Amino acid sequence: MAHIENRSRIQVKVKNRDDLTRLFAHNHAEAAQRYCASLRGLQLKPLVALLDEAYMVRYYVHGKRKSFTATSAAEAEAIQKRIEADQYTGLFVDYTQAHQTSFADLLIRYLKEEAPRKKGFAVIGYQINMWLEDAGYERQDLAAIHAAHPNPQDPSLRIPKPTGRRMSHPSEAAVFIKKSFAALLPEDFREYMDERLQCVEPATVDRELDVFRAVCNAAMIAWRIHVHIDPMSGVERPKYFNERDRRLRDDEEARLMAAAHQEDHLWTERSLGQQLFDDQQSTTKYQRLKARAEARKIVSSETCHVPMFASFIQFQLMTAARRSETLKLKWNQVDLDRQTAFLPETKNGRPRTLPLRADLVALLRELPQTGEYVFPIPVDYLRKAWLRMCEASGIETLGSERLRIHDLRHEAISRVAEAGSQTPGGFSLLDLQAFSGHRDPRMLLRYTHLTPTGLATRLDAAFSECGLKYGKAVIYRGRTRLTEKAELPMSELMSAPITIAIEGNSNQKVVDLRAYRKAAA
Repeated sequence: MAHIENRSRIQVKVKNRDDLTRLFAHNHAEAAQRYCASLRGLQLKPLVALLDEAYMVRYYVHGKRKSFTATSAAEAEAIQKRIEADQYTGLFVDYTQAHQTSFADLLIRYLKEEAPRKKGFAVIGYQINMWLEDAGYERQDLAAIHAAHPNPQDPSLRIPKPTGRRMSHPSEAAVFIKKSFAALLPEDFREYMDERLQCVEPATVDRELDVFRAVCNAAMIAWRIHVHIDPMSGVERPKYFNERDRRLRDDEEARLMAAAHQEDHLWTERSLGQQLFDDQQSTTKYQRLKARAEARKIVSSETCHVPMFASFIQFQLMTAARRSETLKLKWNQVDLDRQTAFLPETKNGRPRTLPLRADLVALLRELPQTGEYVFPIPVDYLRKAWLRMCEASGIETLGSERLRIHDLRHEAISRVAEAGSQTPGGFSLLDLQAFSGHRDPRMLLRYTHLTPTGLATRLDAAFSECGLKYGKAVIYRGRTRLTEKAELPMSELMSAPITIAIEGNSNQKVVDLRAYRKAAA
């Protein structure tokens, strides 16, 4: 059963004397009585009243005492009746925890319990710490949280700074995380989204909303913190188109490789200097500087050179691997004799084997195999080194024309698609999918314009007299149509130009695909 406690304030006033009105807390009745006595001593007639402004509805759930606040007696009675009715019918839903838990508390709990299970723990931690800082809370120790988690997704994850680094501009609208989970409204997320869109890209805001979405789902589904309605219901995501088509132009690859050679000098000098310093078994600053000077002398004489960044760039251009896949590649997963590299875990969660070309294998053989990883480059160091290489080679580092590391993956797939157009039979989208590792072939539709020649060759074979003979095409109402025996995927035909010119033995004929598309639909 539920019962009501009146926690309204006690009002003491004198008629026509507003200056003598005093308010006392509900548990300070003695103080109110003393004040009344003092007024009577002044020959005044005090009036005492209990206001109708604050009530506490108490009830029990599974043996634990819960409470709910109301602002009037009528509201408190309505809450009492609803609670008792729900308890009687067994439909009672406890919303107390949602009212007593702020959204900031949920963000911290998600950071400690759920985020370490994710691949992007570090980025999620940076984002949550950014919101906590903007709302006036202390930043959380990400390194300690990751170390304390019983089952992190990546036990070897290295976090350079314990509380992470700030990734974006401060946000005044982030103060909404101080509100209780039950009090959140779609307007809170819209205001935050509108403010953030003034200083960052829509894709960035969309990823931040993904974190809010994940926290709300964890609270409502996994932690059973009930709310009347999902606070993010009705929040429309920002619309954007961030598909990039940046490729290497003119002599950009040559200039980038020249800059990578200079960056390799710095990397070799740094690695060799650290090795010489460790061999000296000394910790003095003088010995460290001496080891660095000796390493600089050796590297300048060209007797020692590790093509770390040159090999990294060529690895990206020849395998189309993602940056994270390349940096996590270990030597025990590489077979240089068979020219393969096995990726046990990729972005889509499936393993993949990379084919290594002979010239790439030659580059990899020049790298030292003393460590665990093929490319032992920290992410932050790679980011700064890439910026230095782009600046040294005269490549844009800002705006839509800037060259990103991920653009090398697009360049690699484009080169394979172009090479396939010059190969008998060509490369289909399925071939490109096997090379790129995309789980969804629709991601590869942007490369279809690079493979028309291979498709045209197979169309020519299907529509030829041999194609009709072996059932690859049929004559239907005066038109030649393909059959399943042609083995041409619908994805290629749908993405191909409406009219394709096909070179025959003597004359050039044009095949109209409209009829085929209409029949397939």
